[in-house]
Amino acid sequence: MALVVLVSVLQCAVFAQVESAPQTRLSSRGLAFVNLSTAPANPVSGQPTVILLEFLDPQTKAPRADLYYKVIIRNETGPIFVLPGGSTIAGKVGIPYQFDKPGAYQVEVALNDTDISKSTTTSLDTVTFPVYVSQAAPPLPSQKSNATAGGMSSVNIEAPRPSSPHLLTDVLLVAVAVGLGALVVGRKVISNRNRPVP
Repeated sequence: MALVVLVSVLQCAVFAQVESAPQTRLSSRGLAFVNLSTAPANPVSGQPTVILLEFLDPQTKAPRADLYYKVIIRNETGPIFVLPGGSTIAGKVGIPYQFDKPGAYQVEVALNDTDISKSTTTSLDTVTFPVYVSQAAPPLPSQKSNATAGGMSSVNIEAPRPSSPHLLTDVLLVAVAVGLGALVVGRKVISNRNRPVP
């Protein structure tokens, strides 16, 4: 149980470090304020991205858990992804998506306070956000050519890899998880030793 809680806390901490600042917009009919952020903060083509949406009541700014939504991602030519519908449970939702190419995209969120799949005649409340996706870095060369007297021969040389900006954080989180796990197991062993034998 403690391990499940620890993993959940660690996941939240990792996402909190890489999430972008939210863009906030009021939907076209004023049904809700919608916050959009991405994890990672700067999406990169070819890598997984989570589009994080939060729906807030316009008056109280409290999360709205009673909305139906659909999401459309568009590039310059038209829709490339459609999530046909869902409902907010806690006022927040995360949608995983991988952008294939760098460039400017639009994320359109359509809202309704009744089920979107059943209500096709009414116009939906919409809000649109820009999302910019950057180019993935080119892969590092893993081979170098070495000139020899007899011509060119290929020699495998491992190229140095750049250190990850989150490597220290990841190592620290794993160390904390292992330490807490060891603490829980140690306490269990000690409590079993101190228990009187019947």
